[in-house]
Amino acid sequence: MTPITDLAPLRRNGLRLLIVLCATLALPLTVSAQVNVEALRQDDPPPGYSGTVGGDLTLRTGNVDLVQFGLNARLYNVTETSTRLMVGNGGLGFLGRSRFASSGLLHYRWTYTYNDLVSPEWWGQVNYHRPQLLKFRTLVGGGVRISFASGDWGQFGMGAALMLEDERLDLADTAVHDNHTTDLRGSSFLTLRLVPTENLVITSTTYFQPVVIDRRDTRTLSNLRIASSVTEALDLTISFDLRYDSRPPDGISALDTSLRTGLRYTY
Repeated sequence: MTPITDLAPLRRNGLRLLIVLCATLALPLTVSAQVNVEALRQDDPPPGYSGTVGGDLTLRTGNVDLVQFGLNARLYNVTETSTRLMVGNGGLGFLGRSRFASSGLLHYRWTYTYNDLVSPEWWGQVNYHRPQLLKFRTLVGGGVRISFASGDWGQFGMGAALMLEDERLDLADTAVHDNHTTDLRGSSFLTLRLVPTENLVITSTTYFQPVVIDRRDTRTLSNLRIASSVTEALDLTISFDLRYDSRPPDGISALDTSLRTGLRYTY
């Protein structure tokens, strides 16, 4: 049996990053309200506890035009049979001198190691997003990830799932869009990871998330990220995000884009 003292460092690491996750959630950040965990995943995390802590500078157009600083943190717990992931994002952004843009996200995901091809998983998420008039969103869902091909060059895969989404919006009484909606959405994605050199990783992910009973009500999310190693533990990152909502709330743009540059520390 493994002595309890051997587990103490792992527990301390997990507790420290959990504190960071809670802190970043408390700081508001303009993050996409959709689920895009592929863009947040660490590539092949080692067994046991590990994680990343990073920050970025965002230039955003669409519903908000601003410059802001963001923080993000991830915590992994990898065993022979599963991988657990917790993600927290937060940051600050100002429009002019008066308006304040804020949002936050906390995501928990459990992926099971079934075989090299198929990986079942389930997740839960809570977030809010003031620029998109989102007071609070709750998500629970489950599905499967499929890896078509992988090697030293990178990886190509997809995923499919169902998720229950509950949204509460901050809208006027005269708004056409409902203040409170509960929908069952499908969620599918394609992801491509390329490793041209040992110091350069390019990742592209595209999500498609329609309402099951009304496929005209759909959301699309695309992310392109380039990470270049500065040191063994430190990466320079550049990310471009695109979000489209076919039925946005009243007064909200259907299309959002953002360009982010930042640093990521892995331990």
